[in-house]
Amino acid sequence: MDEILNYNLIEWGKYAFSVADLVLILIIIISSKLAMLLVRKVVSRKFRNENDKDGRKFALVKLISYIIWTIAIILMIQTTGIKVTLLLAGSAALLVGVGLGLQQTFNDFISGFILLVDGTIELNDVIEVDNMMARVEHIGARTSVLVTRGDIAVIVPNSKLTGNNVINWSHIKKQSRFQINIGVAYDSDEELVKKVLLECAARNTHIMQQPAPFVRLEEFADSSINFSLYFWTSEIFSVENIKSDLRFLIAKRFKENNISIPFPQLDVYVKKFPGNKS
Repeated sequence: MDEILNYNLIEWGKYAFSVADLVLILIIIISSKLAMLLVRKVVSRKFRNENDKDGRKFALVKLISYIIWTIAIILMIQTTGIKVTLLLAGSAALLVGVGLGLQQTFNDFISGFILLVDGTIELNDVIEVDNMMARVEHIGARTSVLVTRGDIAVIVPNSKLTGNNVINWSHIKKQSRFQINIGVAYDSDEELVKKVLLECAARNTHIMQQPAPFVRLEEFADSSINFSLYFWTSEIFSVENIKSDLRFLIAKRFKENNISIPFPQLDVYVKKFPGNKS
């Protein structure tokens, strides 16, 4: 039996791979997959009773998976008889050259590790980067996948998320404040305008009533009195649809209450000078 297990299947230089080596490698792979299944169950059980922890759960499972597979790869290399220390020492010059050529790629890998550990950007967070608002669909080792409001998947290098200014709308609270600006004619009843705007906000089911919406008179402009309606919502990703619904309702209610929205007008006066026949 020992002779069968020690039978060399492949010889490469001074290294030989036996059936026992291949079986051991297979055991390492299966054990790693079983360990990952166990980790997912334990992490899911830990976060079962906690709300809004999908991002942290994903990051924890991802980090542990990197550690498990790194250890597994090292064990498989050691099983073949190749010493990892000798392999790294022999390829040091090659790694330096590759590192210089793939500096940005390594930067993205480091940034991916930072994202998973830091937790400032998590799975399903709504972020704004490069004037693009999107939801974090996936955080990978080198790149992350963002889904825009138009359901377009954008693959972004992780270094862009750690090196640039990024607005995370979901980082501190699950709701954010937004506003709608509108101008009315100078002959309008300001208190009526305020009342109508608050009624419109109250009728939209996606707008939170605590904190309560409020109206601010911003300025007396050249041709209008400008108001702003401020409101809070947890539907951050679809807030533009909420704003659109509000504008439709405001326009309807303004017409019902005879509140006019002015538009810029330019009056031109033609003055006749003495001696001008035209």
